[in-house]
Formats: sequence, structure tokens, C-alpha cells
Amino acid sequence: MSTYYAVLFDVVSIQKYVFSSNELVDNLGASHIVKNLFDALAVSVFAHVFGITEEEVKKIINSWKRQPQLVLMDKNLEVPFEIGMADGGKALIFFQDKILGKKFIKEFTRKLLIEAPGIQLAVADKENFRITEGSFKNDLNDLFNQLMINRNRFFPATILPNHGITTIYSQSGTSINIKWPRCETGQYIPAEKAFKLIYADEEKKELQEELENRYPGFCFTDEVDKLGQTEGDNYTAVVHIDGNGIGNWFQQSATLIEYRQRSNDMRRITEESFWKLVEETTEIIKKLEQMEETPGFSIKEEKGKKVLFIRPIILGGDDVTFICHGKLALYLAEKFIRIWTSKANDKEHGLVRYGLPANNEFTACAGIAIAKTKYPFYRVYQMSVQSCSMAKHKAREKNGSWIDYHILMGSESGDLTSIRNDKSKTFDYSLYYGPYSLDDQETDCCKSLKSLKQGIKEFQFDNYWARSNLNSLRMAFNLGKEAVDSFLTHMEAKGGKLPYRHGWRQAYKDCSTPYYDMLEMIEFYPLWLLEGGQ
Repeated sequence: MSTYYAVLFDVVSIQKYVFSSNELVDNLGASHIVKNLFDALAVSVFAHVFGITEEEVKKIINSWKRQPQLVLMDKNLEVPFEIGMADGGKALIFFQDKILGKKFIKEFTRKLLIEAPGIQLAVADKENFRITEGSFKNDLNDLFNQLMINRNRFFPATILPNHGITTIYSQSGTSINIKWPRCETGQYIPAEKAFKLIYADEEKKELQEELENRYPGFCFTDEVDKLGQTEGDNYTAVVHIDGNGIGNWFQQSATLIEYRQRSNDMRRITEESFWKLVEETTEIIKKLEQMEETPGFSIKEEKGKKVLFIRPIILGGDDVTFICHGKLALYLAEKFIRIWTSKANDKEHGLVRYGLPANNEFTACAGIAIAKTKYPFYRVYQMSVQSCSMAKHKAREKNGSWIDYHILMGSESGDLTSIRNDKSKTFDYSLYYGPYSLDDQETDCCKSLKSLKQGIKEFQFDNYWARSNLNSLRMAFNLGKEAVDSFLTHMEAKGGKLPYRHGWRQAYKDCSTPYYDMLEMIEFYPLWLLEGGQ
């Protein structure tokens, strides 16, 4: 039985690296670096360490995706290394020779210091790794356990310190040390930004080619304020989506071949789901073109192509992050989860073929942060991740897919939990009722996303609830219970009542209310989407 020297690589804090800048183009470049870490950046290192050509290296690297059932090193002892799996900043690599394997680790991490400064890699290794059924699962678990220990033990500095005599870049706090040739004035920028910009160009070219093949006439933008917003109603959203229990599901693979197949199918399903979402966005644009009035939306063009209202940033494995028009965030987040879970749970072509995760079905959670387009981008992203964490916490309690969101207003500071707790202390009840379940049969009917959307629809179709009255009710909620009761008494005298919810006789109970969310999301869920039965 063949055994190998196995090395498990994992990029630490991918999101922190990708979103370390407030400029979208930097984020896109950083995401592309992570995506191609072991497909592109490692090629020259493999070639140097093993004394083979880069073309030979590329054939070996690409083999696991094209022929996952083929283990090259089992067939040919002259093959010096093999990719077990590489995706989303994580890679499992096998080596015939331990000494050369360690040499690769040393040279690859040195290369990253120069060409991808800021990336932190956690590394775990294991001798005599067995890839056969009955052994692979245990050895893989040992590697992951060691990786977790190493992640918390070593904190390498991966950005060279400031020289003390160079100008500091305001956005990253690092030295400005490279002259950027594309700037006519000879502007200097930090090394890490220069490499991100190079990879951003590569990412844009690849993505646009794929889009052109699928939906000609449309394009993605690199500018946050070109996602279809209008002046005076300019909101952007960051949507972060993560599958539930996927890490443990991967580690249940019985063999290397199954591990590869799971990874390939996970990537395929996620990419198919995203492109289906892009198709949905093109249909929205076509629908808007036929409407006489499109409040809050403006279809923009770049080089003769219509700019989509969505832009992917991270698209790897079960981890997805995209930005979009603020008024489409909740709609697109729900749409993606429903598409992804449907594909993942398909018995013929889905992930369930390999086994079920802990909660017996594939589910996912989304976190949404909506803010004015000029709001600091990294802060918006942080709120989306924290929202996703709250949704996943609810999923661990009750299973299923959940969505949580936050609308950033004014100068809110602190984390999401602190912001919500502070508001609850002020008003003696929570203004936020989520997270919301995508299960229409949720036992607490007001906790379902369907109920939230239905409430938005009922408020807008009720003639008694004019926009001015909706704004007044929202202001009353921000003043406290007495103001709410007084205003509702006034409205009831005119015939206006709150949307009926089973068990709710007033605007709040048990120190919470579902109605404030409805009022808040009215601004961010177009009525024409609700009228379409969505």
C-alpha cells in the first residue's frame, strides 16, 4: 500500500485579506490571488523544486479536476507530487519525497512574501499518509486537527515592515514603495496593492469572457456606484453566503477520489447557482426597460454593454460574497440559497449522492449589509459577515436555511450584537425580529421570510398606509411603546390596521416586534418584485 508525505495548506482569514482595502478593485484582485494560489502562483515553485518544466507541472496540477478518479503517483512513481484537492484557499498536496516536500513549503511561502504580501498560510503535514478507503478519512482528520493547532500557534508577519523613511499608504498603513507604471504622473503604491491590481485585471478579463459566452450584451463593473443606483437613492449591499456544516461533510470522504469528487461537485454547483443568479439579474434589467417608472434604478452602460446590478467578489466552494444594488439584496440572497440548496439536494446530480451533512439536508445562510454607496466598504462587509454568523447560529438551533440583514444608518459603531443590544435597552423591546427562515412552514410564522415579504406587500397595498403614515409609524417605533400605541390608535380611528399575524393583537409582544423590519425593508424590496409573486 503506497503512502505519501501529505501537506495541507489553508489561507488564514481570507476575508480579512480580500477586504483589507476599501477599494473594490483591490478586493477583486485579492480574491483572484486566493483563487489561483495553487493553480498559478505555485507553478514556478513546483518546476524549480522538482526540476521539471512548467508545462509538466500544469498537467499534474490540472489532472485532479479533469480526472479525479486517477491517482497519478499510484500509476507512475516518477511523478514527484500530486494535488489531492485545491480550492478556495485550501489545498491538500502529496509528495513522493518528504525532503522535497519541505523544500516546496519553504520556497512557496517565500514566493508569497514577494508576490502576494499579506497572505497568511497555515500549514500541517503528515508522513505516511494513506489514501485508501479505511485509512484516508482518519489521516485526513489528523491533518485538519494539526492545522487547527498551527493556525492558533503561529502568526507570521507577511507584510514587510515600514522603512520609516517612506510615505505611508492611508488605506493600508503600509509603505508606498512601488512605482505604478500605468499612472502617467509616476504614482507610487504599496507592493501588495500593485499585485492585487495586476490580478484584478486578469480576473475581470476571465469573468467578462465567461459572461460574454453566456449573456452577451451585459458586463460586470468594478465601480461600486455603477450597480444601477440613482442619485439621492444610492444604496449598495454586500451579501455573504455560507453553507451549513460543509467542512465536516468534506471530512467524511472515505477516499481521496471521493474527496476530489465532492470538491469538484461543490464548485460546480456553486458556480452554476451564481450564473443562474446572473441570468435572473439580466431578466430584471429587461423588465425594468419595459417599465415606465423605475424608482431607485438606473440602467448604466460601459463600452456599449449594460452593467449588471451584481458583482461577484468571492466564489469558491460553499463560500460566496457579492455586492449588488441595495434594493435587490434580500431578493438575490434568497434566490441564490434556493437555487443552491435545490441543486445540492438533487438525488441524481447533487451533493447528497455522497452523504448528508449533520442536519440531513444541505442548507445555507446569508448575511446582508445595506448602506449608502459611499459608506466604508470594509465596514459594510464586516456587517454582512456578522449577519451571516447570526443566521448560522439560528440554523444550529433549528436547522434549515436562514437570512439575517442589517441596514447601516448614520454613525453606528461597534459590532452588530452591540448595536442591537443598545437599541433594545433604549426602547425596552427589540426592533429587529430576525433572522428569517426560508422554510415557509416555520413554527413562528413571523420568523419566515415569506411572512416578512407578505407584510411589506400588505402595508403597500393598504390604502390607509400612505408613505407618510408608514414613515410616521417607523418614527413612533423609534420613540417607544407609548408613541407606537398612540399612533396606532390614531390610525385605527381612520381604518388603518397592522397586517394581521396569528397571535399578534398589538404591535409588539415578548419585548419584540416583527413590524419594524417590514417598515424598514419597504425601502429595499421593490413592489414590482412582490407583485411578480416572488
